[in-house]
Amino acid sequence: MTKQKRSLALSILLFSGFMAATVAAHADEAETQPVSRHTEAPPDSPPNTEADAPVSSQAKSKGFIEDSHFNVLMRSFTEHDEFKGAGKKDAWVLGAQAVFESGYTKGLIGLGGDVSLFGAFKLNGGNGAGNRVHVGTDGGGSNQLAWAYPGVWDVKARVSNTVLKYGQQLFDNPFLVPHDNRALPPTYRGFSLASDEIKNLTLKAGTVDGVLARGMTTVTGLTTEYGGTHVSQFTYFGGDWTHGDDTSVSLYGSVANNVWQQYYLTATQSIGDPKTVRWTGSLNYYYTGAIGDKRQGAINNNAYSLALAGTHGAHTVQVAFQQIVSDQTFDYMGQSAGDYLSNSLDVDYNQPHEKSLSLSYTLNMKQYGVPGLKFTMWGAYGWDADGSAMANSGTAQAANYLVNGEPIHGTHYEIGVIPSYTIPDGKFKNTSVKFYYMHHHSNSAYYPDGTSDVYRLMVNVPVNIF
Repeated sequence: MTKQKRSLALSILLFSGFMAATVAAHADEAETQPVSRHTEAPPDSPPNTEADAPVSSQAKSKGFIEDSHFNVLMRSFTEHDEFKGAGKKDAWVLGAQAVFESGYTKGLIGLGGDVSLFGAFKLNGGNGAGNRVHVGTDGGGSNQLAWAYPGVWDVKARVSNTVLKYGQQLFDNPFLVPHDNRALPPTYRGFSLASDEIKNLTLKAGTVDGVLARGMTTVTGLTTEYGGTHVSQFTYFGGDWTHGDDTSVSLYGSVANNVWQQYYLTATQSIGDPKTVRWTGSLNYYYTGAIGDKRQGAINNNAYSLALAGTHGAHTVQVAFQQIVSDQTFDYMGQSAGDYLSNSLDVDYNQPHEKSLSLSYTLNMKQYGVPGLKFTMWGAYGWDADGSAMANSGTAQAANYLVNGEPIHGTHYEIGVIPSYTIPDGKFKNTSVKFYYMHHHSNSAYYPDGTSDVYRLMVNVPVNIF
């Protein structure tokens, strides 16, 4: 731990030097952000996602060069993990995402393109560090000190408020949002369509056939996160509707060829004023069913979560219940953070028949005169996991439901804390420092996620070149 503490301190000091550059103004971080693994993605990622594309009408285009932007996101990623009975893993990697995003040519149909260079330099981490550092196509490569590749590139066309892209992209939809918890995020290759033609409604669709996984520099095939099943093509469609600041509904569907079809519904409603109490209720629901060749076996999975949050001034408390109603694990696409259930935290609480309950608290110090400083802490408990039906099914998937020779079962819990600071204005606006501590404890030798401690420090420095 002494070496790791020194690594964390040096990480902050080194990036302090980078901050001498002129830093861009990006979109402010949300005032209240419910605890989930999606808090890992920084709010100042390069703006070349398909969801950000239709930000203005084609009629207002000033031209390919005139509307272009060049942004750089520099990051220091430091992590120390301790696994009971399985040793430790350390990594310290500096990453940079340099992205040129063109405008669109004038006319009825605007044309453009985006290019990038992603690069990383390893300061610590070797064998066993996995995708925290470099990963070669053969699974090795962890001793490589530096690597670079075009993490994002695309050609694009815009008509009115609708944008079509093809290339290597950062997606923003419930199935392919990147699991951005390393020095560089994963990106997917394929088509994306995003349309803002209807007020308060954004429609999205797309299809992908490859991924630049975390730690890798070459595109590989798609796989499911838990089953590890190859997916030749993944297609999604759906939309997001909002009504004022209080109501939002999203509905999406997707097809993983010859594996599953998956549907996702989320609805959020808020009432009240945070000066007194503002209540926010949310529902997340997934249905997953096997299709085609059923390469991951029979799947008939319902998964849902219900959450209620109350905000008073600087304080937000949320309680959430989650349940998997199925003999199968709730699964999603590999390299994504595609689990929006409320209790997708350090672990997913997604095993067959599992129930879980979480309680979280967020303190926003803006109300006390320190804008940008936040503290989030949570606890979660999971019970009733039962993988016996699949473990005893005699199918090719049966082994996935056995842990130490017995069907998945047992209880477990986790606690976590995330203090963070984001510079709210001035020369270094949106530079952020976020520290994670997450402890997961398994009360059973027959649950897939064992006892572990994760210490992570993320320093993000966004720079707007033009």
